Amino acid sequence: MGNLEWIIAGSSIFITIVSVACSVLLPILILGGVGYFIYKKSQQSSAAKQIAQTWPSTTGRVLMSSVQSGSGSHSGSSYPVVVYQYEVHGKTYQSQTIKAGEKYLSVRISGQAQATVARYPIGLSVPVYYNPANPADSALER
Repeated sequence: MGNLEWIIAGSSIFITIVSVACSVLLPILILGGVGYFIYKKSQQSSAAKQIAQTWPSTTGRVLMSSVQSGSGSHSGSSYPVVVYQYEVHGKTYQSQTIKAGEKYLSVRISGQAQATVARYPIGLSVPVYYNPANPADSALER
């Protein structure tokens, strides 16, 4: 076999190895990256929930409570929107965070939106848990 044949054979083997590596390693790297992202968001959510356990509470009032439908990539899904108002040290705040830590990771279960909205009808007086270092950071549930 001449040098040219060895170069062609070597190139073929190299191309095969690269294509196998791409077809196997690339999906593993992508799935690993997605898994790591979800893991980190879950950790942040858990930490926020843990910190919220020490937050003081004040009384608030529900201003709006409805089920919204998703659009675009979230089409077909629905989620609760509960807007509430509360006061801390004479200053009035508004928020729509239902569960502490949900800004990092929120899992929606089908049918849960309606049940959440039913728990928070407009006008209801509710306990609001707030971050004493930043009272604008609050939640209805911790």
